[in-house]
Amino acid sequence: MILSDKDIRVLCAKPEQPLISPFNETRLQAASYDVSMSDVIHVFKDDVRTISLTDQNAIDSLYKEVTITDTIPFILKPMEYILVTLKESICIPSNMIAHIRPRTKFTRLGIIVSDQHCNPGYQGTLQIGLRNISSNSIALTADIPIAQIVFEELKSEPSTEKIYSVKPDASYHGESSFIGAKFSESDFSPKARELYDKIVSGAYLK
Repeated sequence: MILSDKDIRVLCAKPEQPLISPFNETRLQAASYDVSMSDVIHVFKDDVRTISLTDQNAIDSLYKEVTITDTIPFILKPMEYILVTLKESICIPSNMIAHIRPRTKFTRLGIIVSDQHCNPGYQGTLQIGLRNISSNSIALTADIPIAQIVFEELKSEPSTEKIYSVKPDASYHGESSFIGAKFSESDFSPKARELYDKIVSGAYLK
């Protein structure tokens, strides 16, 4: 069951662990909430290289932080992909999930929002992927309601050990600042790790 504005409002008014913080009534829709950009954006560095998914240090070095000011917007170039830190933090109860979805006005302009699924028990400040698929550069400023979040109640409570907040590999739980792509040992089989190592080392070219 998808939550309506009434349900969302009640959960956001909780004194401890509100569903959305800060909450702005004007951003609340009939069955969603419009989340907004903060003044922090992360872009990919210009150097082109092959990244092994088993090399976390190399992955962490991919990003560069950019801060938007009141007088200087961020110019999203054609086909550019960025990660935007949201202004709001969210706290998903263990009996719910959430989905990040695009807003029609931005889709019609050519800005695509990456799909994002928020697991039961997740808490933190999300990083939202944006891509400009138009032929125009688009100026972005802080506090723009760039996407919407939809909350859905589960049919039953999940198993305790599956709740995101208690999983040992919950890389993004409690994130309050930027976290890039995180991979753990559980993401790869031994054969997959061997394949990536061979690709990066150039073994297949010999």
